[in-house]
Amino acid sequence: MKHILLFLSLTVFYFTCTFAQGFNKDSILQIAQQAPDKEKQQALQLLIQYYKNNDPQTALQYVMQQIEVSQRINDEATLAKAYQNAGILSFRVGNFQRAKEFYLQALEKFTQQRNTDAQNEVNSYLGAVYYANGNLPLAAETYLKALRYYEEKNDKAALLNILSSLGSIYSRQNNFSKALEYNLRALRIYEESSDRFRTLVGYDNIGNIYLRQGNLQKAEEFFNKSLLVYRELNNKAGEASTLYQLGTIADKQNDIEQSIVYYGQSIEMAKAIKAQPMQATAELALANNLSKIKLYQQAITSYQNAIRLAKQLEMKIELEEAYRGISQSYAAIKQQQKATTFGELSRELKDSLYNDSNIKKLADLQLVYETEKKQQQIELLSKEQQLQELELKRERESKNFWAYASIVLTIVFVVLIYFSVQNKRIANNLRRQKEELEQKNAEVLAQKEQLNQLNNVKDRFFSIISHDLRNNLATMKLYFDLISHPNYKPADHSEATKQISASVENTIDLLENLLVWASAQIKGVPIHIQKLQLHSLIQGNVNLLQGNAHQKKISIVNNADELACAMGDMDMIHLVLRNLISNAIKFTNDGGTIQISSEEKNGKQIICIQDNGVGISKENLSKLFNQHLHPSTKGTGNEKGTGLGLMLCQDFMVRNQGAIRVESEKGKGTSFYIELPMAG
Repeated sequence: MKHILLFLSLTVFYFTCTFAQGFNKDSILQIAQQAPDKEKQQALQLLIQYYKNNDPQTALQYVMQQIEVSQRINDEATLAKAYQNAGILSFRVGNFQRAKEFYLQALEKFTQQRNTDAQNEVNSYLGAVYYANGNLPLAAETYLKALRYYEEKNDKAALLNILSSLGSIYSRQNNFSKALEYNLRALRIYEESSDRFRTLVGYDNIGNIYLRQGNLQKAEEFFNKSLLVYRELNNKAGEASTLYQLGTIADKQNDIEQSIVYYGQSIEMAKAIKAQPMQATAELALANNLSKIKLYQQAITSYQNAIRLAKQLEMKIELEEAYRGISQSYAAIKQQQKATTFGELSRELKDSLYNDSNIKKLADLQLVYETEKKQQQIELLSKEQQLQELELKRERESKNFWAYASIVLTIVFVVLIYFSVQNKRIANNLRRQKEELEQKNAEVLAQKEQLNQLNNVKDRFFSIISHDLRNNLATMKLYFDLISHPNYKPADHSEATKQISASVENTIDLLENLLVWASAQIKGVPIHIQKLQLHSLIQGNVNLLQGNAHQKKISIVNNADELACAMGDMDMIHLVLRNLISNAIKFTNDGGTIQISSEEKNGKQIICIQDNGVGISKENLSKLFNQHLHPSTKGTGNEKGTGLGLMLCQDFMVRNQGAIRVESEKGKGTSFYIELPMAG
């Protein structure tokens, strides 16, 4: 489903070009091959427009030729547009990474040309790439920045695309009211416009919203409107995706035979235009429905097609579903060995999708710690050995000197003078060696201190894992054991679900803060100071945590000045705001309010995060930023903490030449203030 929405979102940005009836493809192709570069550019552009909706692979080949010609004749304007078109076509055929690279090249060119409109258009395309990668918060942040720009310019054509994209994002998050709000705003603009292409995109997006809500009748109505317009325009890409959506509706209506017809038509059309992400998703849906009516051999063929395409495109979620489906089909026809093989592949891939990331982070962190510890132990032992050898050498030389001196006393005065000079030289050497030893000893002590710090980091790290993280996991296990017990009667099932969700959220927050803290202690954190737009920075974090607040019916209000700017490291200030807003949600009662504001004072930008929650006692308030104490209090929903978040906040604010302070009164709420240097 995710890749179908991506396919639809692409049609928001890239529409069919209408050609005159007299368009002669062969003549244009001859010009593109033989004409001088300037005429060749125009011919290539016509070929790109001709192929882009029904044969994107061929269109992409002509775009690559256009890039070569533009570079050769130093046509920067056409080159920037060609990079943009290459990104759009790469996105359509499923090469998301390559699309991102082309978009970044186009953005660089448009920035050099100071083409602000084009920059915002490409940023919108990048938002679609972030969406394809599953990074919905970053996609939403990108789109909202573009939305503010186009609202100021009252550019309705651009607003249509941005509103539709935001609607898709909120739909993926199951925030149907917000999704419907954005799409209805877009649809009003579409229907007021004479541009039927934009009206078409509105039908697709509204149809998807109703489909997610389960309103199948309304969804089918909008998609049928969409299908008629696509067919009128001979837009095969849009027709293929709409047929898939109609197949999904028929499936949900238990009309399996009709859904199979729709999926089959979608597959054939996707093959014709080489839209492989579309084909892979439709093949999987077709296989699932063939299996439902026990046409297992046909289902296995479609599963095999889906597996081949999903592997090629690195569509891991679809690949895992295809493995699971083909395993079940083989089991149904009593081919147990194949069923077992594909079942194992499905389980392994599913485990990797959900566990590889965190396991790798923890393994890397442990590996860095062990490696550095062993290396420093080796260096320490080596320098201690050198120190002992030098000391023995000095003692031997001193003994030899006095032995020679006693012999010299019995010889002539001239020989005594000679040995006196030698003694002075040796003394100088010994003094120099002693100074070198003292310097090396100081280095050894410094490294010993660093090793002690690493041991402290290790002790704190494993203390949190063994206590706080283990407690969270034990809590989740108790809830799951309770729910899975055969005698369990879910008198308050929603409360148990809420407790499990809170425990999972707390565990995720703990792991994130733990990894950032340990990495900062062991490796250090590079700082990249830049100009920060405070309102958008705060809003991005509010959007990210809106789901947590919604569970407790907490209202978060962003009253920060939209023009306020400060200097700081983007990633560090993101973490500080996320922790402070998350804490405010944690310690605010259901139905409470969190106010976020900004103020310019004494050359500083001051951000205030104020809640009306449980507040902090005077005793804990004095311990709050003490790096040895870290008081931890349960939230209003029994959320647990370790104190790591506030420790990271204080550390990062100091690194950014800022400060953090808190004001609170037990039972009356808490206000956290962070200060940052103002932007020049």
